[in-house]
Parts: sequence; structure tokens; C-alpha cells
Amino acid sequence: MTHPVRDDQRRETIARFFAAIQAGDLAVLQEVLTPDAVTRWPQSGERITGAISCIRVYEVYPGGPPQFAVHRISGCGDAWVAELVADYPDGRWYTASIVEFDGPRIARMTDYFGPSFPAPEWRAGLVDPDAGTTHLS
Repeated sequence: MTHPVRDDQRRETIARFFAAIQAGDLAVLQEVLTPDAVTRWPQSGERITGAISCIRVYEVYPGGPPQFAVHRISGCGDAWVAELVADYPDGRWYTASIVEFDGPRIARMTDYFGPSFPAPEWRAGLVDPDAGTTHLS
């Protein structure tokens, strides 16, 4: 009899995934990804198929993988979203990862990236600063 996967377990799996990328912990990456996991990067039109291929991309990342700060993980069941700030050698990027599970393991991720940029002056009287966002200009 299989036991249902609890939401807190999936939240922890996502956090472990991003920590393992930074640490280069291949064993954890293989543990949390399904063997045929797919990662999609729509902005560059790329698709990474298979856990081992995903691991290889991060192994050869120029300057090493980004340093992630996970700001929020939300979802339930098989569908989750992780909001992160990723610091790369060339700057800070804001990332949203849509994470889909197959049982207790990550089967599919779709990542969206956006660079940090200064707020335009024309909006100054219309918006409030977001104290929860760290910004590098």
C-alpha cells in the first residue's frame, strides 16, 4: 500500500532540490528528480530531458550554479510554485519555477527568469516600494 505524499514533504523536496543545485549534491538531485524529469526554459526555448541531463547542466554552469534564496514555496497536490532570487556572476535575477510532481519526486519544472532593473520614475507616485524584495541596480 502506498501512502499519499503530504504537502509538507513536497515543499521540503523543492527546497532540497535548490539546495542540492548550489551544493553540487548529485545524490540528492537523483533522489528528488524522476529519472525522466523534464525542465523547460521557455524564454530561451530549451528543454532538458532526464535527471542526469539536468544535473550535467548545473555541473558545467559557467562560474558555478547560481546562489538561490528561496522566498516562497506554495501549492498543493502535484502542482507547486517556487519564487526565488538567483544571484549569478552577472547579476541578480528573479525566478519563478512551476514544479510538478509524480508521487514524491519532481517530474517537470518550468522556469521563468527576469533580471533586476530599476523602477521607472513615472510610477513613483503610483506604487509603493516592496520591502520584501531585494534589488540590485
